[in-house]
Amino acid sequence: MILLSPPANITEQVKKFKQASHRLIGDFEGMHSKAHISMKRLYRQKPHWTEPLFEKLEKELSLLEPVTLQLNGFATFLPTDFTTIYAAIKSTPEMEDWFKRLRKSLNEKKAVPHITIARQVPSDKAKKLWPKFKERRWNDEFEIKRLTILQRETFGYEKIWRPFMDVSFRGKPEWNVLPEKKKEVVKEVDENQMSLF
Repeated sequence: MILLSPPANITEQVKKFKQASHRLIGDFEGMHSKAHISMKRLYRQKPHWTEPLFEKLEKELSLLEPVTLQLNGFATFLPTDFTTIYAAIKSTPEMEDWFKRLRKSLNEKKAVPHITIARQVPSDKAKKLWPKFKERRWNDEFEIKRLTILQRETFGYEKIWRPFMDVSFRGKPEWNVLPEKKKEVVKEVDENQMSLF
């Protein structure tokens, strides 16, 4: 699993929201998961197959600069029989561009960056829970300095996600700006000049 991890203060606040949600509606999917922004989930494969992919990924992603993200309240995905409530990340041109470059390196399609609070809550429970978040404000910002890759055993008793590697974003913003093209100055034709053609 490939994800972005917010700092401890954001993680702790998300944990409190999950606990409060549990007290109101009982168990729900992902209630014990640590706060994160999901980027990609790879299919089951042997570690030696993924290592060359991660080496290439590390070279590409090290050119990305750290990014500051802004939290802007809460939202849900379009309701179906289940609802997911999440902390919304404010969309800015800089944020959109940064995620576009990250997704390109991961070969991943566009998705809404978010931090899940309560995942796949049945609609009857969501009707009780969503009003608690709907008007609630949460404006905060945090910096993302690295990408985290987790791994877990497919078979066996302990199917727990464990750290595999971190990739630090060491780039600088100016590395990702295209230089302006110089305008060519066309000299006026000298009427006295003789043409050879």
